[in-house]
Formats: sequence, structure tokens, C-alpha cells
Amino acid sequence: MAQPTNSKPQRDQFIALCADSQSDALALLPAAQLLSTRFRKGLLLLTCSPDADQWVASVGIPFVALKSDWPSAVQALPVAFNAVLAIVPYDVRAPRGAFANPRQLQRNFRQSKIAYIAIPLAAVADGLPALRNVALTLDHQRESKEKLLWASYMARFCGSSILVLHQPYTDQTLLSRCHNNIRYLDKVFSSLSLDYSLRQLPQGKQYGNPDLKAVGLADWDLFVAMVPDIRNSDLVDLLTPSLAVRLLQRVASRPILFLNQRDDLYVLCD
Repeated sequence: MAQPTNSKPQRDQFIALCADSQSDALALLPAAQLLSTRFRKGLLLLTCSPDADQWVASVGIPFVALKSDWPSAVQALPVAFNAVLAIVPYDVRAPRGAFANPRQLQRNFRQSKIAYIAIPLAAVADGLPALRNVALTLDHQRESKEKLLWASYMARFCGSSILVLHQPYTDQTLLSRCHNNIRYLDKVFSSLSLDYSLRQLPQGKQYGNPDLKAVGLADWDLFVAMVPDIRNSDLVDLLTPSLAVRLLQRVASRPILFLNQRDDLYVLCD
């Protein structure tokens, strides 16, 4: 592990820019710096690249270069490095096994305890990704509240407009749970004097994940998605691309903030 000295005071929490090459790190650096400033967090570069010693210092920010596999490094982010958010590149055209390949990205981050924003390399080539409009879905699951918290962070620190799309349940139990989440949404945003828009999704399958439908229905710059717990997967799930991979492949040109469905998910301290 290597960390150059930094004249600025070290902050308690960090945003981790995760990259496996100099070109990807430099491409995402402006977006990572913007989020670091907006969230008032420190910024560090994390890489497990075997040739990191040849380029990592040239990026110009504090860095951690590990001789490790990526899944192990990702699991260490919140405890070893006090990271609360990761910035990760993705490219739907990246070769199989490449760090930016959507399938490889999900393999590396499936056990992540912190949120991670997958930013398309094709988009950052034209400038910083806009954060004006943030969209997410709300369903009956209690983990939806994690998405609402991150939406509130985007509204508070980035000035984003928030659009919440909710499932049109007819099942009374699921409807009641969804209404509980809507009340939580209103409580959180009202307490912070934040605005949001609430819209019902079109009628459809009420038991499925609504994200694949929602990404094509709203005008958004950042989508907040929950990655289902792999422990709940069945045989069909194991034989088909994951929801996260399908979202990345469908969107291709806009960033997605992913939250893994787990009980020990880290959030911001602000």
C-alpha cells in the first residue's frame, strides 16, 4: 500500500475512485473531484492494477495500490479506508474480464458495503455527468429506505431534483408496505426542507423489480438502484444476467448509483 503525503488535513470519510488503468482514473477524476467537493469528503484512488507503480502517482491524488483481488479490496473500503462511496468506470463494450465490463464490475462489487456509482466512460469523454435530475423507484421492500436516504444526499449536497416512481400495487399487504415507505420519504425530505416529485409507474407486474421499466420512463441524469441479495437468487437468476448488469447494458450512457441489498450497508455521517 502506498499513500503520498497530502498538505491538506485528512478528512474522516472518503470517496474512493476505483480504477485499473491510468486512462480510466484520469477520465473519472473530474467527476470524483466534483462529488468529493459536493459531499465534503476526502478523495483517494484505489487500484489493484499489477502495473500500478508505473502510473498511480501521476493521477495527482492520494492513492492506495494493493496487490490484491478487487473483491477483497472492495470489502475493505469502509473499514480500512473509511470510504463511504466508490466511483467506478463501466463500458458496455469492454472485453470480458476487463474491470469496466458490467459483468466484471458486479462480480467485484457484489459484496460492497458502501454505495458505488458506475459512470460510463463514453459519457465522461464529453464532460462531467450532470446531476440535475435523480430518479429512483420505491416498492414494498424496507431496503427502499436506503435509496431514499441517498436521494436526500443528492438533493442536499448536489442540488438535484428528485423523482420517485412507485409501484402500482393491488395486493393490500404490499400496498401497505409501499405506503409506509412513502411516509418515510415524506418524513425525511420534509425534515430537511427538501422537495421531491412522486409518480406512479404504469400498471404491470407488481411482484417484479420495477427498475428496468423505470429507467425508460423518466428523464434522469443519475438513477439510484438496489442490487438484490444474491442469497435470494433462484436457478433462473443464476442463469441470466443480474438486474444490475441488465440496467447497465440498457442505460449504457448514464451513471447509476448502486446499493447492495444487505443489513450492514454504510451511509454518510452527515
